[in-house]
Amino acid sequence: MNRLYANCQKVSVHRSSTPSERNARIKAWEEFRSYQSPLWELWSAQAQASIVQSSGYWRRVALLYLELSPRFFRSGYLRDAVAHRLKQAALIASERKAVQASLLGALQRRPSTGHFVHDCRLAIQVADSCFLATLDQLCHQEDGWTRGRARRMRQAIQRHATPAASNQSRTSVL
Repeated sequence: MNRLYANCQKVSVHRSSTPSERNARIKAWEEFRSYQSPLWELWSAQAQASIVQSSGYWRRVALLYLELSPRFFRSGYLRDAVAHRLKQAALIASERKAVQASLLGALQRRPSTGHFVHDCRLAIQVADSCFLATLDQLCHQEDGWTRGRARRMRQAIQRHATPAASNQSRTSVL
């Protein structure tokens, strides 16, 4: 995108009226207007299914997107969809660590992209003792934004873990 914009700037510096320069200017701006971001492919059904089913290209793209959390028109909706698909996926250890790092980074990012509830739902799936310890540290920070979001994420994880733990204790008693 930056390359296309730079090309538009380059051909628009001298506004001469020769036909070849005018055609170059028109072509550069048409290329700029017709640009389609590869990120929009994450909306496709094939990419969404691939995120859930395999640790291939689309899952790597989804993890990178979650880590970078770019800001553009409708980026929050796309981030929510990616988080939802990653929540459904069977992540390997390295992918879980990448998701945890992205979620911890999202706690401190202002303004946030996407809905925080999707981050909490994803955190429930990837939480481990190390992640919870880091969340506990963030719960004691002076920054109210980070502290509040860390507490809400921690509470969501605990709420989800409590019924499962009580169900396991009931089945072991029976």
